[in-house]
Amino acid sequence: MKICKTDARNFLVNYQNLTNPLSGVGGILEYIKKVGCIQYDPLNIIARNADLVLQSRIRDYKPEMLEQLLYKDRFLIDGWDKMMSIYSREDWAYFHFVREKRGVETIATLRHRKSEDALLHLETVLSALAENGAMLPKQIKLGSADSGSWGHRNLSSATLDYLFHIGKVGVFKKVNVNKVYDLIENLLPDNILNQPNPFKSEYDFIKWHVYRRLGSVGMLWNRNGGGWLATFMGDKNLRQRILNEYVDEGLIQCVEVEGIAAKFYVKSKDVHLFDKKSGIETIRFIAPLDNLLWDRDMLTKLFDFTYTWEVYIPAAKRKYGYYVLPVLYGNRFIARFEPEKSKSHIQIKNWWWEKDVPVSNALIDLVLQEMERLAVCFKKTEGIHESVGTIIKNQAHYS
Repeated sequence: MKICKTDARNFLVNYQNLTNPLSGVGGILEYIKKVGCIQYDPLNIIARNADLVLQSRIRDYKPEMLEQLLYKDRFLIDGWDKMMSIYSREDWAYFHFVREKRGVETIATLRHRKSEDALLHLETVLSALAENGAMLPKQIKLGSADSGSWGHRNLSSATLDYLFHIGKVGVFKKVNVNKVYDLIENLLPDNILNQPNPFKSEYDFIKWHVYRRLGSVGMLWNRNGGGWLATFMGDKNLRQRILNEYVDEGLIQCVEVEGIAAKFYVKSKDVHLFDKKSGIETIRFIAPLDNLLWDRDMLTKLFDFTYTWEVYIPAAKRKYGYYVLPVLYGNRFIARFEPEKSKSHIQIKNWWWEKDVPVSNALIDLVLQEMERLAVCFKKTEGIHESVGTIIKNQAHYS
């Protein structure tokens, strides 16, 4: 199949429900079932990454919906997939090999940080949870951990982190960025917790995960990058072997995009979306770790938009800002902006239009309307700050 960039962009924004939003908690579950997982990150400037991902796809989204699905109904769980992620509890058994590998890697990290004493307290911590129920790490007194600026401050936190990665404990809830842990048997029903590993070999798991990851974005090429970031999936040659097998089996189709040498892959059941236009040209503010942005090089090639998340770049070397959100209009990225933290209203420090964007008053009005929706979503009771419109208009270059 040969397509143009416009076809590819239309496919991706439709697949990601960015021009055809869903509704309510049912919409959240539908979206996560399709993409497998969304990435979690604790940074909260205007909202956390997972909430930003969902607000752009769920028309009536409120953060309480995700909290309900994670920590009340427990249809979703915190786990390791694309880095730290949120996925369906139905997928728990499928990540047996990942939990094993993460356990080995966490032990190596503890040793590197000189915190391996945390491993001496596994039974103590498990017993404390069994006796007292869900607890914050600081409520279990084991002493401090000398693990440097990137490590845990106390042994109980390091111990619980290890137990989390091997699947002995899970997240009962979060208090701001702090995890409250409980025994995994108190969080997952027996029929899920007791499922055996469905894969006979690591290869079988990797093959399943390649297919799943393709669905996380919608369309991917087989180049190393964020799109394939996951435990066991770093081998490009192995991925190509698996992709070829899926093509032979008819489950995946190979796609050529005009002007790009690399081949792309989509699930055969999703090919019909290439016949669909981008839909209503709505404004959407995209999360820094949004599924659509996972492969930044692919983003540049298909959307002619270069994006770098600059939170870990020294301030003097940043091109834009600390926490910058891309702005999508239909199937095109037209701008980016840096929000400022505020409890009562939406406020921005800077706004940057992309070159050659035909800015009009009507387009600015659409942006401001979406800003108002964002304010309602995240309970900014005073809406958008009066300076926002001025900042956006001052950056406009009218055609």
